Amino acid sequence: MKKYLFLLLVCFAALLELGCSKNGGSGSPVITNIRPLDITKKDMKIIGASPGAEIVLQGHDLDGAQQIYFNDTLAYFNPVYNTSTNLIVTIPGTAQTAATNPSVPSTIRLITNHGSTTYSFTLILAAPTISGISLDSTGTVIEINGTNLAGIKKITFPVPGNDTALSYTVNKTFTQIIAKIPPGNAFTDSLRVQCLFGTASFPYPPPMVIGSLSNENAAPGTTLLINGVNFIGVNQVVFPGGIQGINLQTVSVNQLSVVVPPGITAPDSLRIYGPLGEATAPQPFATYLAYTSPGYLSTFEQQWASDNTSFVGWTGGYADASTTSANYPGGTGAAGVIIQASPMAANSSAGSQGNGGLLQLNDVPWVADKSSSVSNYSLKFEVYVATTWSAGEIWISVGDWYGWSSYSARFAPWETAPNGKYKPSGWVTVSIPLTQMIQGNQFWQTAWNPNGSAARTFNDYPTTGVGFLVMNDQASAVPANSINIAIDNVRIVQGK
Repeated sequence: MKKYLFLLLVCFAALLELGCSKNGGSGSPVITNIRPLDITKKDMKIIGASPGAEIVLQGHDLDGAQQIYFNDTLAYFNPVYNTSTNLIVTIPGTAQTAATNPSVPSTIRLITNHGSTTYSFTLILAAPTISGISLDSTGTVIEINGTNLAGIKKITFPVPGNDTALSYTVNKTFTQIIAKIPPGNAFTDSLRVQCLFGTASFPYPPPMVIGSLSNENAAPGTTLLINGVNFIGVNQVVFPGGIQGINLQTVSVNQLSVVVPPGITAPDSLRIYGPLGEATAPQPFATYLAYTSPGYLSTFEQQWASDNTSFVGWTGGYADASTTSANYPGGTGAAGVIIQASPMAANSSAGSQGNGGLLQLNDVPWVADKSSSVSNYSLKFEVYVATTWSAGEIWISVGDWYGWSSYSARFAPWETAPNGKYKPSGWVTVSIPLTQMIQGNQFWQTAWNPNGSAARTFNDYPTTGVGFLVMNDQASAVPANSINIAIDNVRIVQGK
């Protein structure tokens, strides 16, 4: 009897051991090493990694994994790749690091069906970066934009004495810092943001940058807006010929106002000066005084000439210098005119609506080298909107008589204007990158097709003729006199 009882106990123990082996390892799990998933780095041992990285846990009795936590954040893993000695897992992208939360445990916690274990492991952020900085209107507060701006230890500026930021705040995504600048006259060096996992730097003090002018051909006596960044203490605006601007006003840290002086005789760069140095406008000012070819398509100074001082005409109108001054004041001489004097039905093209809606320019050269890519070129012109524009649009198409079928751009600024109404004060410069011109939109079509391919070089254009065509590709009618605009100084420029 004792013999049979002994055999029964042995069998029971064997079954128990078999059951345990099916449900998981025989001992508690132990993590001995962490390595990258990359098989070429299988012999590497790592003690930290960034959220989102794929790693391999190595040890023994790791099978039967149920849950894995990185700094108490649950991670995803595929149990198919779970063995007793290896476990592939992706660190959660949302797992916190010591930079984002100093109280994190810096551990991996593995729970299996036969026990659990923890392993010291540091989650790290990639090094911080700074993509740009800008000052407020007082010059005492700075906005720092970048990535991984977490775990900040110190923010320093190149100023004598106390060089540390007086205070700062960081947004929730760690992509922006608002800091108060310490007093003192900065010398040229770098602003530095020291973080737990690295230091980011950026040239300081920040340069002034002119992004655009409200009117690149503003006439003497008119008010010009200069747009850009870091306009701190600007004390001079110098126009071509070294002529000082009149009544300089700082609208904001990003905008200046100045009256154009008389006496400009040739186009050149506009410049501003202040404590942060000098900035130059990206495009020449007063190009209408030279209108050189190639590049200038029309100044509209003549009505019937065949060069870049004129246009072919057709249903569009013409305003000589005196008429322009009376109806579209502040211009630079004569101008082309588009007046939509009668109603436009829904979905009506320029060829069917019968309005004074087409200005056809002469075929004149755009660039010297037609094999050049169009990627860094723009079509520019000045526009005066006499009647508040809130319906209808202009298609700017390349082609000749009844052949506006190669490339087109669409101009409807009221669609993005406040309350859907576009009425700038005076003449303004319009810039349309040539990459926005798309292929296959013909003059008689009634619907804008944004899926056409963009031109790659100037050779892709079969002609250099340009037409400004009033259209209505909307589902509702456009009332009479909804469009009354003057156009001047049409040109192709390199840049924006």
